[in-house]
Amino acid sequence: MIQVKDVRGGYGQKEVIRGISFEIKRGEFVGILGPNGSGKTTLLKMLAGILTPESGQVRLNDQPIQSYKEKALAQRMAVLPQKTDQAFSFTVEETVQFGRYPYQKGWLQSVTKKDRQVINNVMEQTDIDQFKDQSIHELSGGEQQRVYLAQALAQQPEYLLLDEPTSFLDLAYQKSVLDLIKKETTTSKLAVIGVFHDVNIASLYCDQLLLLHEGKTEMFGTPEHVLTTERINRVYGTNVTPLQHPLRANPQFTIEPAVGSTVSNQTKRANRWKTHGSKGMTFSNDQPLRILSSHQKNGGFFWKRSLGTGTHALRETSEQMNVHEEMLFLSQSDGQKQYAACDDQDDFSLYGMRHQEELAAWLVLDMTISDGTFVQLMGQLMSLIQLETNITIHHLCIAAAKGQKVRQNDLSHERLQKKVHQLLSSLDAIKK
Repeated sequence: MIQVKDVRGGYGQKEVIRGISFEIKRGEFVGILGPNGSGKTTLLKMLAGILTPESGQVRLNDQPIQSYKEKALAQRMAVLPQKTDQAFSFTVEETVQFGRYPYQKGWLQSVTKKDRQVINNVMEQTDIDQFKDQSIHELSGGEQQRVYLAQALAQQPEYLLLDEPTSFLDLAYQKSVLDLIKKETTTSKLAVIGVFHDVNIASLYCDQLLLLHEGKTEMFGTPEHVLTTERINRVYGTNVTPLQHPLRANPQFTIEPAVGSTVSNQTKRANRWKTHGSKGMTFSNDQPLRILSSHQKNGGFFWKRSLGTGTHALRETSEQMNVHEEMLFLSQSDGQKQYAACDDQDDFSLYGMRHQEELAAWLVLDMTISDGTFVQLMGQLMSLIQLETNITIHHLCIAAAKGQKVRQNDLSHERLQKKVHQLLSSLDAIKK
């Protein structure tokens, strides 16, 4: 266990850390968050024993961290910096071998059979054994980071400290490195403490989060307790919007650019196009659409510029027009299809397609709404359709183009009910 007890200190006369206390147990992944200058890296140096606190204490397994000799500490704790510049062109295997230094005795100690076994195991774990004879300088930044992670794991530590481990990695390498580290916390009971700038990544991977503000603990706890919109806005001095992750309950946030974020509804309408016929229907917009779909195979939230539904032939046409990658296509069975629309010049439009005894309906909005409002509208639209018709609903879609924020009565029950009735009447789908 690492125990941090009322730690204070910094550099010279400048106090950066101002009375921080918390505990970390084996098998936990803890993320340290906070704006620039909040003390994240300074605290990590204190945890590593590199920087001695002015007051308070960092204890490792019930002993002050400063009481450990260098090799003894390295057998229990490893540090993975955000970027390592290696002057000499060692091979990958030689670089990983440096992780066994804490276990060697004397200057001329050779690599033992156990050292070799550990080195081979961690190279296989981190998927770098294929590079073992290559120079470290021949690898990409993501591959190098995995080599240095393997070097840290070769120390067989109980605790691993990470300083912005994904700063120079692309998305694929970020995921592969963090997936591996997360796996080690469960299989090897490794305790991991990492400094993160990306709030969303920290929320997805960390069991506990320590949020710092001006050198003090703002909050310590699980991601759902620490990462509230109000707290993030206040600590970081910005405005974020909460998002719902499609698969996880972990809090996620996005930011909204201040410049170039508004487009008139008239411009958007002029740049839209829609097609319909016996094969299906499509709808496209020059700006990305936030879409909620109830389709059995392609259900959930999406950002797409186009919607399509119908037969395989219509899908092929979409591919030929080079819009397929930008399109959410919701396939239906082959056969003649009947189309209807209630769109006029209103701020929300309703499109529908009937195929035998199945019905698809799209509600397209010229306004910005929250994900919660999307879900409420989906339920409301489904209820209104089921009140009016016995035909099975194949799928429903709600798509919102960026426009004016929703105002009171913009989406009133009565207005939507009227459009639903008009649409179903046009499709000859009203209950007899």
